[in-house]
Amino acid sequence: MTEPAGRRLSRQERRSQLVGLGVRLLETTPFHALSLDDVAERAGVSRSLMFHYFPTKLDYLTAVVQSAADHVLSLTEVPAGATSGTGTGAGAGAAAGAASGTRAIVTALVRFIQRRRDNYVAVLRSGRSVDPALEKVVDHMHRTISLRILSSIGVDDPAPLTLVLTRAWLAGIEELALLSEESGQPQPAIIDSALTTLYAVASLPDFEDPITRPGEMTRAPDL
Repeated sequence: MTEPAGRRLSRQERRSQLVGLGVRLLETTPFHALSLDDVAERAGVSRSLMFHYFPTKLDYLTAVVQSAADHVLSLTEVPAGATSGTGTGAGAGAAAGAASGTRAIVTALVRFIQRRRDNYVAVLRSGRSVDPALEKVVDHMHRTISLRILSSIGVDDPAPLTLVLTRAWLAGIEELALLSEESGQPQPAIIDSALTTLYAVASLPDFEDPITRPGEMTRAPDL
């Protein structure tokens, strides 16, 4: 797609155009088969200009995968007003805020995976196996989402094992969302299952100090 007549795209707009085109093309074209010449032709730019923005194919693919990962991260930001499930001021209101924050993150992720399934699989799932540089981008995305989830249940400084367990949980939720047609589970059920298993994982002895499930009040000790 070329720019409208009489208007020259800025450097950032041109770069975004090329990256966006790559995200779309990878839905039907494997990473190894994607040609920068083809991208340039479709964008209506010269081969030399394409390589001016992206000196190597790996530079281009990294930018494409980074763009896709950044979009997922933008959707899974911790909602404004959400609070962690523990700490000063934790109570019914704080617990409700934590529960809504955790649910909002999970819901946004599941909805995106199901809505853009082919793109998610083609760019983010497949991309991590193409090159260590792309794997690093996807790894950072998963790590960031896991840290956001942990923060939403009151774990702001997780131990290494805690983070690993949460990332394993996240991988399972990703798979559950991708295989929803096979499992027959509707989207609300997947989201509920994700939250149920999250609190089950959080209750494991090696996870952290016992996590109070949002919505549950800690019982005062008998006097």
